[in-house]
Amino acid sequence: MKIKSLALLTVLIWAASSSRSYAAHQLRIVATIPELVDITQRIGADLVKVDGLARGTEDIHQVVMKPSFVTKLNKADAVVYLGLSVEHAFLPGLLDVARNPKMRQDPVSQGCIGEGCIDCSEGLAVMEKPTSLSRAEGEIHPQGNPHYNADPEDGVLIAKNIAAGLSRVDLEHAADYQKNLKAYLSELEPKIAEWKRMTAPLKGLKAVSFHKDVCYLGRFLGVDFVDTLELKPGVAPTPTHLEALVKEMKEHNVKLIVREQQYDAKVCEWLAEKTGAKIAVIGTMANALPGTETFEKFSERNIKAILEAVGEHGS
Repeated sequence: MKIKSLALLTVLIWAASSSRSYAAHQLRIVATIPELVDITQRIGADLVKVDGLARGTEDIHQVVMKPSFVTKLNKADAVVYLGLSVEHAFLPGLLDVARNPKMRQDPVSQGCIGEGCIDCSEGLAVMEKPTSLSRAEGEIHPQGNPHYNADPEDGVLIAKNIAAGLSRVDLEHAADYQKNLKAYLSELEPKIAEWKRMTAPLKGLKAVSFHKDVCYLGRFLGVDFVDTLELKPGVAPTPTHLEALVKEMKEHNVKLIVREQQYDAKVCEWLAEKTGAKIAVIGTMANALPGTETFEKFSERNIKAILEAVGEHGS
């Protein structure tokens, strides 16, 4: 009996030791938004432990910073982010306070510099680069529109940049990350082809959105977003602008209003009543809406919301 107990104890000690050793070899990654957490975990698999910052239900321009974010970034081997200054409200300040030599705030661009910075926008065909940086134009992004995570096809670019970043930080397991990338894309790319087939009837459709964050999604869908409910990016709708928008929508036969989940529902309902347009509610990040915790589910939910609003079902 004593021999059996000793043997069991030995096995338990070995298992605990192996677990601690394995955990110690995992990369500690911080990802700024839920879909980056999802894709990083898929590509990193058991080699990484991924923590997120923003919740999907938040406005990415107004993410509430928490003390725990500093701790996560201080201990991290890398940070995965969308870039193009979209995380400007929280990431630069957190990097400054975290004081992690692997990822530091760039004092000039306010971005991230260091070997642990994984910028998912590398190689992106950036849309809507501003011609003026005047504050009179509203809350504009100097490098261009940063909301490319709404385009399912840009999920491929995001995944490739994450795999490249993890391979750079952890060269020993580069082959594993590339293998996992291939497996992930083998699932995502057929879905993209299916979504393109589903959304073919949308091509040429005119629409308005609440905020100027749908150009990449519009490009994928073939939808022409002609205006926004906001007067300018980050500037709330005014009665004068809304009346002009009603006129514009009637003149151009605009029958779709896309409301991003975090924005005012009542003003969209008023506009729909005045114009006869239908409303589609979408998320701007994964987890913004129920059942959208992954990039694929987030993308599909947005696509189906728009199809259903205009009476199409993708069949």
